[in-house]
Amino acid sequence: MSRVPKILIVIFLIALPAQLTASWQRGRLFGADVRALVVDPKNPDVLYLGTSSGEVYVSRDGTKSWTNPYLGVPFQSYIVDNLAVDKKGRLWAASWGLWGGSVVAVSSDGGATWSRRDAGLEEVSVRALALDPSDANTLVAGGLTGVWRSHDSGKKWEQISKQENVESLAIDPRDAKTIYVGTWRQAWRTDDDGATWKHIANGMVLDTDVFSIRIDPKNPDSVWASTCGWVYNSPDRGDTWTRFKEGFSNRRIHDITIDPRNANSVFAGSVAGLYRTDDAGKTWKIASDESLVINSIVLHPDRHGRIILGTEGDGVYISNDSGKTFARSNEGLYNVRVASVVPDPEKKGTVYASVLFGGNSSGVYRSSDYGSSWERLSRTRLPEILALLVQEKGSTPRFLAGTEKGLFWSADGLEWTPSEPSTTPLRYSEIIRYNQSRLFAASSAGVMTSKDGGKNWYALGGMAERTVDIAVGRFAGARALFALTSSGVMLFDGSKWSAIQGSPAKGRSLAISPREDANIVFVTGVQGMSAGKVGDDLKWKKSAVPEEAISSFFQARGSRTDDLFYAPRHDRFFFVGERGESGWKKLHLPVAANDVLTLGADPFSEKHLYLGTHGQGFFFFRPISDQKPTVPSGYTAGGAK
Repeated sequence: MSRVPKILIVIFLIALPAQLTASWQRGRLFGADVRALVVDPKNPDVLYLGTSSGEVYVSRDGTKSWTNPYLGVPFQSYIVDNLAVDKKGRLWAASWGLWGGSVVAVSSDGGATWSRRDAGLEEVSVRALALDPSDANTLVAGGLTGVWRSHDSGKKWEQISKQENVESLAIDPRDAKTIYVGTWRQAWRTDDDGATWKHIANGMVLDTDVFSIRIDPKNPDSVWASTCGWVYNSPDRGDTWTRFKEGFSNRRIHDITIDPRNANSVFAGSVAGLYRTDDAGKTWKIASDESLVINSIVLHPDRHGRIILGTEGDGVYISNDSGKTFARSNEGLYNVRVASVVPDPEKKGTVYASVLFGGNSSGVYRSSDYGSSWERLSRTRLPEILALLVQEKGSTPRFLAGTEKGLFWSADGLEWTPSEPSTTPLRYSEIIRYNQSRLFAASSAGVMTSKDGGKNWYALGGMAERTVDIAVGRFAGARALFALTSSGVMLFDGSKWSAIQGSPAKGRSLAISPREDANIVFVTGVQGMSAGKVGDDLKWKKSAVPEEAISSFFQARGSRTDDLFYAPRHDRFFFVGERGESGWKKLHLPVAANDVLTLGADPFSEKHLYLGTHGQGFFFFRPISDQKPTVPSGYTAGGAK
């Protein structure tokens, strides 16, 4: 899922003086959206993990700690859905692109370097990968348009079937010519290396989406399948199937794994926890927290009683007592989406962050050491938080969160209460504070306002257009509220809403220049950036914009200065400039600029900036050059759009 960073403010890009030297450090905020998890067959303590952000991690101590051997993202803009270790110990990865295509690659050094092996498959969108257990050179790949096979470690590929929407593959350990294929609609098998295929669906529901296929290594005639409708077992290589569902509280099962020591014990990973059977599928019982969305299950014959789970958004969980208890084990996994970063306006060194799409670990976090280490703050299970506001001590309430399903308030950040009205929860993407008593929020049903600190809200001026962003600027010599809506830019002058004629019809973020003599409005979207002034006649008068492809403009809001942070779309740097200065300093980023979701600045120290990213965690910055920007005090952080 792609999200556009919160755009806070912009001015014209002018000259670029000396580069600003910087030192970025990564905060210890751990987690991952795990899409693939495998163990080295020869070493039970070596595991490999693939994420939805294109990263591959390795653990060499049984999940106690994780590292990124590539020191970056080897498959940028791809989802690593498949990992496998072949007989030679090589690591294979198959990933599919967010905008189409795929990458199949192999690593001989545990993921430090990769060699592509996908000539001819680049546009296939590979969704499944299987290796021959007895021949490291033979592998099959399945995608949306069929199945391909290679006998030379991926140097050349041959299409052996045209089944559509392939989700899963398995190779019979006795004979590599026997291949199983799971699709969006039931399963298939070949016994002659793809020359002919048999539709193996006897006992399967017609619309069965087969997510995974597992062959019992001790009895390869026994085959298990996890599907969108519970689990199936076949005792005769798929010729007939029996569906098992007794004991399940949900039907969508992502993965299934057989206990290597006891074929009667089988584990099924669902969208609501781990299930286990000890009677070959007749009955099932829950074996984990039902809040976990499980994508991968890993067992190893040399680690009896150990169960490792790869989850959606929440990283890795491990049990060493056959599933009686599970513990989160994410040290070193930085695949975290940080939607908002808010320094405490009164307590030095304290920073708050909201973790987005983190599964069971989504919510509000707090750091008391400038972002170096973190602890979970929110106890209430909240919808995904898109915007966070922290007010001064004494404010009631002190914390506000805009979520996908309404606004919430809290006095201490621990326990949260839905703001009213809560009967029709809306999507809130931004909250701003206008003055000591007045707040505004951008929602899917227009702009809302509160006069009691955020406990109660009502529609502002009767405007019901879907609003993605809001900002305070000036109009006709007075303060006014600007809103970026589904039909363009609108202005509220304190009494009524007016449409700005000629303003951009579409956009994702809105910003206002802080200069009172400029008052330029900036709108950024997928088509780039537009800028203009709003005249007293409510007409948009186009202004010039920088020539670069704009990704984001940020302003860390505060009461002392108005430093501006400008980022081109793909480069790894910001330009930093202060109001009243004509020059800009260059500030390098630890990630690509289009991976930045939010920016915060410490209100007490010029030495600290805070960065929340889309899938690469949290960073904090300490300048080490004499040419330091003046960092403003920042009280708010915008949400991911």
